[in-house]
Amino acid sequence: MTAVTKLTLAAAALAVSTLTTSVAFAQQEPPSVTLFKNVMVFDGTTDGLQDLDVLVVDNKIHKVAEDIPVSGTWEVETRKASIDVSPISGGAGSGYTFIVEGGEGSKTVELTPTVIDGGGRTLMPGLIDSHTHFYLSMGGGRIGMENSRWDLFPAMGAQAAQEWFADGFTTVRDMGGMHDGLRTVVDQGLLEGPRMYLAGSTISQTSGHGDTLLAGQTDPSDNNLGRLGVFVIADGPEEVRQAVRQTFGYGATIVKIMMGGGIAGAKSPMFAPQFTDEEILAAVEEAEARDVYVAAHIYTDKEIKRALELGVKTIEHGQFISEESAMLLKEKGGFISPYLASVVSDEIFKHPLFGNPDSFEYPRVVEMKENAKDFVSIMQKVRPKMVFSSDIVNTSGVPARQQRDHEKWIFADIFGNFEALKSMTSIGGELAALSGRSNPYPHKLGVIEEGAYADILLVDGNPLEDITVIGGNPKWFDAEPRPRGIDTINLIMKDGVIYKNTLN
Repeated sequence: MTAVTKLTLAAAALAVSTLTTSVAFAQQEPPSVTLFKNVMVFDGTTDGLQDLDVLVVDNKIHKVAEDIPVSGTWEVETRKASIDVSPISGGAGSGYTFIVEGGEGSKTVELTPTVIDGGGRTLMPGLIDSHTHFYLSMGGGRIGMENSRWDLFPAMGAQAAQEWFADGFTTVRDMGGMHDGLRTVVDQGLLEGPRMYLAGSTISQTSGHGDTLLAGQTDPSDNNLGRLGVFVIADGPEEVRQAVRQTFGYGATIVKIMMGGGIAGAKSPMFAPQFTDEEILAAVEEAEARDVYVAAHIYTDKEIKRALELGVKTIEHGQFISEESAMLLKEKGGFISPYLASVVSDEIFKHPLFGNPDSFEYPRVVEMKENAKDFVSIMQKVRPKMVFSSDIVNTSGVPARQQRDHEKWIFADIFGNFEALKSMTSIGGELAALSGRSNPYPHKLGVIEEGAYADILLVDGNPLEDITVIGGNPKWFDAEPRPRGIDTINLIMKDGVIYKNTLN
């Protein structure tokens, strides 16, 4: 039986109400309809606020315009049905009417839409963090992770998902360590959390930055992080291919390889290149076969250039980049995902580990800051696509909130509020779309425009003028501890569903 479906729109009662009617609509519930009025819109791409209304039908933004009328004619496509929207002639004016025709007759269901008066607040896209590690948020560094049982990893991931979501992050890009179990639970609506783009297992060569074997361990299968598929060691093109294919089986839509060392990695000095050209090309070929891309953990300029020439699309960190390589990155349409606070803010020296002169990591922090001294000026001059990156590991609760808040502030302080907000919205959405036909969320993210996912925040204040209204804080370790969530973010909608509303 084929149903002809129509949705007619009458004069809507301009008051906040909750959809309580649950009826069969082409054997499914009717789509929800939400109309935001009296809001100032930051659309993710325009440097300024616009006095517009926003109409959401089901899980997507349907209309963005001045004074959206309470009746009108539009074509509406939702995940539930394809709907024709028309005004009622002589209707009762009680709201929206769903008319389902076909089969043995017609059924009409009337319901009142949710109309939200924003009180002049800023309506903006949900935030995007393009470099997280949800499963790796337990303390104790690699030894702590090695001593953790399998059940702690998803538990830490679940708490991190709720933390980021409460701060207004409706999408994250998890760059190593997480398989798709948590994403499945969140996408099914069983747990509150953001959309998740996953790199799955991080792929490293032996003695690379992802080689987590401790001194007394020689077999990756006897290593906790290897056994759980958090990190995979691969040597040679064929092993790299196998590792990439394996991580696709874990639900990954990003391939993450370690092409250089880092601060916390005794086996992998920052100056030492990792993976041969043939190994990198194997990863790139396998990624392209799935219409996804390779992301590379790198700091040094020489390796950044090599990665880009071999087909890597995103540079994770990359703070030693030269102007020439930044131009190459821009020419190739790639992205850079730096963590700014570690190279710009002297607050890093208050870190209990990285700021301790007696620690193994301290000299590497000094080395990183010295080699990254030109990073900001190069980014300001070349302007490649740069996304927001918190890159928090081994940290949860209040310290993780302090780090996220400081990273927001320092990004805005260096590059301006508009650039910081774009990095957390529209540019992050462009990067999300790089997963191509394997994208688990194929519609636009990070923008307020027709056809984009309805991932929306209402903020009490103007983040283009004051980054603190979305949580930015000039302090890091000395910041006043705050509870979960940000008071000035009054409403959080994801996928057309309202999860937080403190307007009343």
